[in-house]
Amino acid sequence: MNIGPCVLSKNYIFNEFMLNRRINKIGFVFTLPSIMFFIFFISIPILFTIFLTFTSWKGFDLSQIKLIGFANYIEVFRDKIFLKSFLQTTIFVVLTTIFLNLFGFVGALIIDTKIPGTRFLKNAIFLPVLLSPIIIGIMWSRMLDAFGIINKIIQTIGLTKLPILFLGSSKIALYTIIIATLWQFTGYDMLLYYAGLQGIPKELTEAARIDGANEYRVITRIIIPTLSPVMTITMLLNIIGGFKVFDIVYVMTAGGPNRSSEVLATYLFQQAFRFNNMGFASVIAIVIILISLVISIIRLKVTNQSI
Repeated sequence: MNIGPCVLSKNYIFNEFMLNRRINKIGFVFTLPSIMFFIFFISIPILFTIFLTFTSWKGFDLSQIKLIGFANYIEVFRDKIFLKSFLQTTIFVVLTTIFLNLFGFVGALIIDTKIPGTRFLKNAIFLPVLLSPIIIGIMWSRMLDAFGIINKIIQTIGLTKLPILFLGSSKIALYTIIIATLWQFTGYDMLLYYAGLQGIPKELTEAARIDGANEYRVITRIIIPTLSPVMTITMLLNIIGGFKVFDIVYVMTAGGPNRSSEVLATYLFQQAFRFNNMGFASVIAIVIILISLVISIIRLKVTNQSI
């Protein structure tokens, strides 16, 4: 008995459909934990935070939530401390982004030379990245104390007789935290640039040197243009991290003295967990989320263009 090609084709299509359906079910089962995590620990908290921005709530009893419209938004953008913390966060972001990329790029160029000692240097610079910002904050706080090792060295070489209050001065507290941040994360940027340098053909730079180009021209005419996508992505990552900075600031100064090192995240923490002003704090959280979201969208577009 001959089975027509039409019947065979229908059976093949049906079997293929059932197989794809089974594969889709298996795939859904494996992705379900990630979907549940995203829903319960990201989506719902963000939606609840957006809701809280329109409310007055102390953070204890849900029945005490009162809708107040856009009052929190008006209060936040009129609040001088918020505006000051936003400005100081921007200063933190600008300075850390500039110097992290500068030091990271220079460090990558040095360890790419493969001269003796560069492997140790690479590991030494990258090691702080593996440490928690809380540990870094405690360590630097002890070193910068009035009786810490840095003041001991400064007094020993005769630069000053009295100890410098690095974290107790409203003029230099924020910049001291920036230095500690640079010390910790320079290795991260260096590693990104070093990975980018490995993608540049050695023949290209060697040919330029043979043609008479000095190191400055090789760097400015070949290396930097080639690494421009890496530079852009690294800068965007630094900006996102800078606007979300919290732990190292909180450990070293908690926003002081006199709010001279207050950043958005520390002010958010203070409003939420010291003053129990959840609506006000939620507006600050949304500001941070929106900034990070905009920069992430830019990063995705840049990444797609570079690909």
